[in-house]
Amino acid sequence: MADLASEAASRAGSRVLRNDLLADILRKSLLTRTFEDRFVRLAMEGVVPPLLHPGAGQEVAQIAAIAALHDDDPVLYAHRGVGYMIARGVSLSAMLADCAGREGGTNNGKGGVMHVVDTSRGIYGESGTLGGGFVISVGMGMAAKKKKTGQVVVHFFGDGGSNRGTFHESLNWAAVQKLPCVYICENNGWAVSVPVSESTAVENIADRAHGYGIPGVVVDGADPDAVVDAVRTAAERARAGAGPSLIEIKAIRLRGHYATDPQDYRPDAAEVAKNDPLEALCARVVGAGLISAAELESLRQACAAEVEEAVSTMQAAAPLGAEAAFEDLLV
Repeated sequence: MADLASEAASRAGSRVLRNDLLADILRKSLLTRTFEDRFVRLAMEGVVPPLLHPGAGQEVAQIAAIAALHDDDPVLYAHRGVGYMIARGVSLSAMLADCAGREGGTNNGKGGVMHVVDTSRGIYGESGTLGGGFVISVGMGMAAKKKKTGQVVVHFFGDGGSNRGTFHESLNWAAVQKLPCVYICENNGWAVSVPVSESTAVENIADRAHGYGIPGVVVDGADPDAVVDAVRTAAERARAGAGPSLIEIKAIRLRGHYATDPQDYRPDAAEVAKNDPLEALCARVVGAGLISAAELESLRQACAAEVEEAVSTMQAAAPLGAEAAFEDLLV
């Protein structure tokens, strides 16, 4: 059986990312963390509803994965974090407007951050029900194959989502039909407040790939080189007509399930924070001399300024009126 790990090993020379790509992953990761931290403060202040499921600790992996794709590859994202959207350049103010119920959002303020859609950037949102995106990915994969677009459909999901029936049904059919799909599980060890050890029988979600006769590989979410390489290998395989792959990113979740979650159920939060992948990436680029400590601080400040501008734009936008509930409906 083909194995992504062995394929990646044969490409070891490409494992170290180019400096410009690494710098881009760093910038977008910092912007993502800054945006989400600011969102949490806005939620605590009552300015926006606490609709965001923070992705702190997972943004480096999310952005690195998307960096391995073509710009027009459709992305169905998981419900944790906004790294996917920021990786593709979706407007920060539009995402905030979506969450705040204001005009100017990608979904006109109706669906929150879990339903941000910008098809011009290949962002196709998330299903309204956990696990629903698997079925959508199969449909999109069938369309891409039939139309011979050369696109690869990428679906991100969590360890909890991997236990839904749609996961198994969809991966089986994608494998049977050799659809151009890449399935990426961000396993942060928690399904809301349930530890993976109490919800999942297998040690690695990627082990389930063997049941469908497709490659499965586990990568460290704190290693952007490994993430890019694994996703690029899987995407090239899919583009060549060899079918789907399953990638499991071992990730960490630094915040609670939702923006104001006190995490009373989680005794490991403080210890996990010591292994923040974003801070490790910052230390790496400074240590390698790619940027100086002063330049890193300037980058943090630039991200903060960009987020504040987005907040101002959102707050200046008009709240949706009651009549908006009856607009954009299919009847």
